[in-house]
Amino acid sequence: MADKRKFEQPGVDSNTVAELSKKLLEANAKLQAAELERKLMLENISHDLRAPLTAIRSAIDYLKQHTSADNKKELDREELSSMLGMIDTRTSTLEVLVKDLYYLTCVESEKADFDLEKVPLGQFLEEYYFGAEIDSRYQDNELILNIADDYRTIVSIDVLKMQRVLDNLFTNAHKYSGKGDVIELGAYDKDDMACFYVRDTGIGIPKDSLEHIFDRTYRVSDARTPSKEASSGLGLTIVKSIVEKHNGRVMCESKENQGSIFTVMLPRGDK
Repeated sequence: MADKRKFEQPGVDSNTVAELSKKLLEANAKLQAAELERKLMLENISHDLRAPLTAIRSAIDYLKQHTSADNKKELDREELSSMLGMIDTRTSTLEVLVKDLYYLTCVESEKADFDLEKVPLGQFLEEYYFGAEIDSRYQDNELILNIADDYRTIVSIDVLKMQRVLDNLFTNAHKYSGKGDVIELGAYDKDDMACFYVRDTGIGIPKDSLEHIFDRTYRVSDARTPSKEASSGLGLTIVKSIVEKHNGRVMCESKENQGSIFTVMLPRGDK
């Protein structure tokens, strides 16, 4: 005789369903945010590319027009030098943008290669300081090294990539500092983290910009930029990406007209 008992289906806990739904909604929100960020970045890059390309095209057209067989007016040396100088400057801007964009793409790739090695953080920073100190002289800034003689903390880092972090932080500090301003490089430990910082006494960052400065789609107003040096606007985004790949974090504190301090926190390798 056949068993007529009903087999009960495994029950699904309502709390589990709610938790799964919450995770799906959170994942979807992150994907939408990432897509929006990607679109905004492409818009910014398109804008940044368009300006120098338009200027270069205009200069080339002008040179072609005034060097054609039908044009009897010859360009004088000063005018020619001016056109070529502008093309050179705009080309440099394009090179910086493309190189930084490519570098950021490589660093953020899941297949990004980080060659980690254990190094004394103090020694690493001291060696960087000697080269940076020479650069600071040419840029009329005073550079200070603030690391205790007995500082021996070890960190696991990709040396070349962490040098890029310092390059970008120092470039940022020089950019927003004036003649005679101080730039300080220092290090200390905080709990299980090794910290190093780059502090400047420049013009600082507006309060409403601080929470956005590491975003790839955000650039602090050019009004605070005292120079016209070529910049992609991706320098701090690259810093954040490299540091996070080291399981660390970077933060910034700043006051307008008083300066800024960027602090990088890395897991200690001796723990």
